[in-house]
Amino acid sequence: MICLDSSRKRAAAPDAGEGSTPLVGRLEDLRSAVEAIQGGTHVAVLLLGDSGIGKSTLLDAVVAELESAVTPVRIHGSPSLANVPYGVLGPFIVGLPVQEATSQLAVLRTLWSRLEEERRASQKPLLLIVDDAHDLDESTAGILVELAAAGWAKLLVASATRPGLPEPLLQLWFEGIAERLDLRPLTQQQTAEILERTLGSQILPNVAEILWEASEGNPLLLNGLIDDAKNDGSLLQRNGVWLLARTLNSHGDRLKDVVRRQLLRRSPDERQALNLIALAEPVSRELIEATVGVVPVAALIEHELIRVTPAPHPQLRLWHSIYADTLRNLISPARSLQLRQSLLRLMDSEPTSAEGLLRQVSWSLECGAEVDDRQLLRAAVLASRLYEDELARKAAALVKDPELQVAARSVTARTYFNTSDYAAARDILEADFAKGRSVAVLLTGTLMWAAVQAALGNTPTDIMDRAGALLAAGERLARENPEEAGEILAAVRERYATMHAMVFALAGEYPDGAGTDPAVQAGPPDPPANPLEAAFRLALESERLLVQGKAVQSFAAASQALETAGTGHDDLYYLAEFLVARAAAAVIHGGDWHAADVLLAEIAAGPGPILISFGGGVHAAHGIILLYQGKAAQALNTLSAALESLRLADPQQLFALTASMAFAAAAEVGAKDAAAAFLADYDAAPRAVSRYLRIISQMAVIYGKARLGSYPGAIGELRALGRPLGDGSTPGLEFDSLAFCLALGDRNAASRLLELEEGLEGPRAAAICRYAAAISTDLPADHLEAGKSCEEAELWGFAALAYDAAANGYRSAGDTLRERMAMSQRKRCLDRADSVDGQEHEAESDALGLLTRRERDIVALAVRGLSDRQIAAELQVSIRTVEGHLYRSYAKLNVKGRDQLPGVSPS
Repeated sequence: MICLDSSRKRAAAPDAGEGSTPLVGRLEDLRSAVEAIQGGTHVAVLLLGDSGIGKSTLLDAVVAELESAVTPVRIHGSPSLANVPYGVLGPFIVGLPVQEATSQLAVLRTLWSRLEEERRASQKPLLLIVDDAHDLDESTAGILVELAAAGWAKLLVASATRPGLPEPLLQLWFEGIAERLDLRPLTQQQTAEILERTLGSQILPNVAEILWEASEGNPLLLNGLIDDAKNDGSLLQRNGVWLLARTLNSHGDRLKDVVRRQLLRRSPDERQALNLIALAEPVSRELIEATVGVVPVAALIEHELIRVTPAPHPQLRLWHSIYADTLRNLISPARSLQLRQSLLRLMDSEPTSAEGLLRQVSWSLECGAEVDDRQLLRAAVLASRLYEDELARKAAALVKDPELQVAARSVTARTYFNTSDYAAARDILEADFAKGRSVAVLLTGTLMWAAVQAALGNTPTDIMDRAGALLAAGERLARENPEEAGEILAAVRERYATMHAMVFALAGEYPDGAGTDPAVQAGPPDPPANPLEAAFRLALESERLLVQGKAVQSFAAASQALETAGTGHDDLYYLAEFLVARAAAAVIHGGDWHAADVLLAEIAAGPGPILISFGGGVHAAHGIILLYQGKAAQALNTLSAALESLRLADPQQLFALTASMAFAAAAEVGAKDAAAAFLADYDAAPRAVSRYLRIISQMAVIYGKARLGSYPGAIGELRALGRPLGDGSTPGLEFDSLAFCLALGDRNAASRLLELEEGLEGPRAAAICRYAAAISTDLPADHLEAGKSCEEAELWGFAALAYDAAANGYRSAGDTLRERMAMSQRKRCLDRADSVDGQEHEAESDALGLLTRRERDIVALAVRGLSDRQIAAELQVSIRTVEGHLYRSYAKLNVKGRDQLPGVSPS
């Protein structure tokens, strides 16, 4: 094999480092490229994609597949030779006289002579492998096209999408004799596959999501992020589970190396523009062009290094956010200050967006510039809400104004709350609680103080007793300011009422402790003073309805609370997540799995730092759903991973609940050692703040103990937990307890379930009560129908129990045919319980998976009814290309023509 200047390739190519990325998600591209090279229709395969997307890796994989059948010859484009005719062909034409070096015919003759020597030596067809084709000069590209068009060699070409292929190579595609493969960014699933190959299978799902979002699906950036995060301890392994302990940073050597290579390829003006944009983004395009000129900005936009927002006020930012972070770390403080001063001279106003403010304040702090106290405080609040705790603490610590320092300390306390360091948050807030010489200062941090007290396990009554100091402070302040006494007392009493509503909502308890007394079922008679208080009252109402088995109404109340609360509550930043957790409890209790997925996706759609703080709770909810569905093995994996995340951050206090459910799942599958560890975690953890979640946790623990072996008191304890007040006023809790009893084989639970059925809501209750009804009649046909109901509700464990009972009934009746049918349905449910989500869909799409990407596109258009000519126009290929792809698709799918093609989405 001939390889021109391979050392230069390793040093400067933008895709350097791609070879370390497994060929994940590129197998279809690999197959398409190999088939196109081997076939008689195409003379070239063009691989296009962004820098670092995996072009070189795919190119090498294609060569490896074809190496035994071709004579591979490598040619590399070079930015330094991009304007030199035939410059990269120098090693092939060294014997060519200088006077003929610009003659296309002479160069072609000399090049072909050299290549023919290689072909004769190997006796195999020539394959010219062209990497970095975007850096080829037009003359060289024309020569290569001539070779391919004459049939002397085939081309395998890799090029960056921007600036793209030279015109002669692109013309091959327009003429339909080249296969073009546009390499797309990795999907989240493909990112997860790379992580599994790199780290192992036990990876917290939000790790893949955060890394995918940060890398934007770019394999080169992904590899750099993984290596740097492992090296600095952000990505670590705990109890076999890989998770992110903190937000990703961009200080690592791998990422810096990638960015440095990009900078080496840019002009000085372009580098200055990149530095300015990275430091100030988002920043006005007009401002940057006034500083460095129009041409450098246009070049960076063309090469997709920066992006621009639409008019009327276009702003610039780096194309990859991780590039911007890394670039900022490469700029010295002195240089950063110099650039800041050059930009500030042209700015006529402060940033108006929250992101712009954070970037400007952060930039000022990095280079030691002075920042106004109010701007510092505003930035600290915004940073804490976005979980940028380091920036929040740094900005808050620099506030000098005594009147603003209380608010700054409150922000610092909130950053400790973000990481579940409640004791540190309490110590900061206690020093300022019920103090202050103005009502604004007096009320600062009071809601966070109450939330911290609840997280530390204090009861609502104790918290409100201590909160009485706030009322006393309000009265003192009113006496000191008699002209404003009315406003002061009203504001303090309103805040006290909101705190009261919040701490009881967190605990899921009414102030009198009953929660089911008719006198308080409708809630407090006086209307809420503000949206926050109203939202907390609705959250409490949601939990009361849940305890009563009204899952649908409970979800509606929690959803209304979310709407009522709105956004922008600086003092209680996690209100939305608290309300989503209550809504999720309702839909999980009711068995509305789709609604649960939608709710949980709302949190999962947040930025990486939010996923680190709240991701453990999201995964815990998914694990509980799996356990309720009967998928114990999957639930065990999901819950154990969620526990490791909750050890780091647990703002909703879900650790005990998750440990109890993990214990139940481990007991279900007979994993005794794991069960013992989870039970120890549960015993050592503070109990959940919410009364409902505390009781559900206790039920899961009792169920797990019964599953592990002899536990004669399990049924009695479960039933007692379902009736904590000793009466029938908590049918929702009682349903949960009886469902656990039924799963343990307590058929006596069926009669009580039927008594509760009328007042219960949700598909889960309906299906389990259908099974209870079948137990009461003990007719095989009823068990069979109950099994179908449980299947429809995706309760695979209960469905298997019902089908097993049906099979036993048919066996006793001597009906062997129906017995076998019921056993077959039981096995299907057990298989489904053990399967991985999406497996069935994958099996159905195996046949379509035989098609290449281009074949899938063409088949999809053919199914829509487009003619061969219309498809050719749509995809900008020749008609014969369409015909060839269709004939190959018919053969792969084993169909005779268009009318038998299956439906397929274009890739």
